[in-house]
Amino acid sequence: MSTESKEHGVVARQLDRLQAQGRLVTTVEEVTLSCRLTYLAARRQLERLAPRVVRLPGRPSSVLIVPPEHQPRGAPPVAAWLDAYLRLRDTRYYVGLLSAAALHGATQQALQATQVIADFAVRPIDVGRIHLDFYVKHHAASTPLTELPGLPALLAVSTPEATALNLIAFNTRIGGIRRAAEVIAEMKPVLTIAGMRTALAAEQQVALKQRLGYVLEVVGLERLAAEVRKVLPARAAITALQTHASMHLPRTAAIHPWLVLDNVKLGAQ
Repeated sequence: MSTESKEHGVVARQLDRLQAQGRLVTTVEEVTLSCRLTYLAARRQLERLAPRVVRLPGRPSSVLIVPPEHQPRGAPPVAAWLDAYLRLRDTRYYVGLLSAAALHGATQQALQATQVIADFAVRPIDVGRIHLDFYVKHHAASTPLTELPGLPALLAVSTPEATALNLIAFNTRIGGIRRAAEVIAEMKPVLTIAGMRTALAAEQQVALKQRLGYVLEVVGLERLAAEVRKVLPARAAITALQTHASMHLPRTAAIHPWLVLDNVKLGAQ
């Protein structure tokens, strides 16, 4: 047997061991050490094992193990490997927005991408048929998170209430404030007063809370809206419901107690 064949076999066996441990993400450096190869030899052997492994972008140089049943899609489900991958990149993250809403039961979301919140800019990632979009949020580490049962691996997901706040904050990236309101209404069964208090305590933007309170009231979640009202300052600036909207309203049209200008007529639907 040639040296190259032996190297190919030892790398494949290392991947078998990792997969048996439930690990789908490794690095070229780890393979180099475990298989006693040079870095160049390990990288070449991993490349030759495609489509069983695919390279992931960023540093350290990471690779994703793709079990046979997932090779037609080019990658396993995101939940099986995203946490391990982003931890290797030392990236604080959580699955948020429409992706989190879908995990929390908003079943009408036809998602073409997994939406991830991170604490610094990360370029979109394509792995097989999977697409990841990243959004930057300062103080992302303070966002309340939950770990959902039944997933194949650990996965940081924003709580339903934190997801509602983020849907308002990033509404222009998901189709506007109306879309955000629709999704929040779909999450009604899992939104709790205790969870809302925790999410509000972690949020610093007053205008965001004003918009959320108004949206909750419009979609019929009055008890949750009342919790938002409790944390608003006695004096707050008037804010538009939808930023960059074409409709402009006079300050006298601000809706109390939220001091929100409903410039998309959300409350008139």
